[in-house]
Amino acid sequence: MKLMAIVAVIFLASCENPMFNIGASVSSDGNVRVSPSVSGRVGDVGVAVSG
Repeated sequence: MKLMAIVAVIFLASCENPMFNIGASVSSDGNVRVSPSVSGRVGDVGVAVSG
């Protein structure tokens, strides 16, 4: 998990228009699942990191 945090910080520093998203869902039995992601553009390339 530490590696993911380091990658996200480096990614945000080099991105144009960085976006952070938390995809949360709740199952029928009440379990909550969270899938965070960070996305943006580095030059002409769209890049996303999710966990």
